[in-house]
Amino acid sequence: GSRAPPDCWVALDQQNRTCAQSRGRTARTMTLLRRAVIVGANTRVATARMGSTAIVPSSQETLAQKTWRWIDITGFFTKWHSRRAWILDLDPPTRAATVMVTEYERKLLMWLTFANCCFIPFSMWYWYGQFTHLSSKPPIPLMPEYSYLNGRKRDFSFHGGKWNDCKECRWLDFECKKLCFDRLNEEGRSVWGLRRPRTQTVGFH
Repeated sequence: GSRAPPDCWVALDQQNRTCAQSRGRTARTMTLLRRAVIVGANTRVATARMGSTAIVPSSQETLAQKTWRWIDITGFFTKWHSRRAWILDLDPPTRAATVMVTEYERKLLMWLTFANCCFIPFSMWYWYGQFTHLSSKPPIPLMPEYSYLNGRKRDFSFHGGKWNDCKECRWLDFECKKLCFDRLNEEGRSVWGLRRPRTQTVGFH
């Protein structure tokens, strides 16, 4: 047979390369399409799995279900048993940081928060008891009115009301106010505040 001229060989080579490139692009496109279909199918399956159908109407729930529903009014038990619910209750930056929080650390944090809330009444009780200590001090002699010892330029009448009766006393100077109230009682005036012994107040002494 006759041999083809060199120009025909070049044209055939370019045509073969063009066909090969087209087939490669088509194969890559089909691969991407297959992957997209697989991911979409898996997403639909996962969405179907995440959706809960265990919804009981309030008219059909049992007493135990209703009790647990009302006990969980703060969502604590839901967040205790569901990490997803706990994460959704956080702000976005903290949500991103929860990837570094283990399940043990998460439940430990929730337990410590619960224990702290239980101790709040006792903390407030002791705090109030410490404040009642401000009303009592050991017996000490009164300081005489020496010069430069009590050189106030104005009194404490800015408190207003009955505090003007004891305007020479500072706001938390309870010993001074006791003397002032004793003076008011001698004048026949009844003053309720700071009149009773401090040991009869609520708090630990």
